[in-house]
Amino acid sequence: MINLVVALPAEARPLIDFYRLGDKTTLGTFRVYRHADMSLIISGPGKVAAAAATALLAGCSTPGKQAAWLNIGIAGHATYSTGQSLLAHRITDHATGKSWYPPQLFDLPTTTGSLLTVDVPENDYRQDIAYDMEASGYYPVASRFSCTELVQCFKVVSDNREQSTATLTAERCTQLITQKLDEIDALVRALLSLAPGLVQKTHNSRA
Repeated sequence: MINLVVALPAEARPLIDFYRLGDKTTLGTFRVYRHADMSLIISGPGKVAAAAATALLAGCSTPGKQAAWLNIGIAGHATYSTGQSLLAHRITDHATGKSWYPPQLFDLPTTTGSLLTVDVPENDYRQDIAYDMEASGYYPVASRFSCTELVQCFKVVSDNREQSTATLTAERCTQLITQKLDEIDALVRALLSLAPGLVQKTHNSRA
């Protein structure tokens, strides 16, 4: 089982179509789409919304069954070109300075990088890292419900010092995620293949 947490409908649409997530339901104010061993929740922007959506989705999962988690969305970056993807190996909350380090046990071609979660869109790009608005809300909540190795964050660069957030549209967000569907699917498959062994290892260590 894998749960996808996505902030915007424009980011979610390519994933819903690609994975044929046709079973639409509502959890509180959040839209959820399901099919087979995958659920996707649209959280809305911001770390508080991402945390709430993650907790709600975890609460309705099958009892006793640990899921893999993947946050997918766009991010700004000082120097990366738009359309470049990255897998976060460090997530830092700008407001508190607290950091988390998602362990990565798979061999994929995706670049890894640091991700800073901010409360308002970043337009100055002072640090040479990625900027988003959800990861530091999503990650610690999802990590309470699964092995940290199974909780990951994948971002596609949508803006930088040359192309600001002012140029970003819903159509462009959809295009950026669409262009990375093969890469996202490889990550989904890696997480799903990793999950059974990690869940069993965790169970044995707690027994």
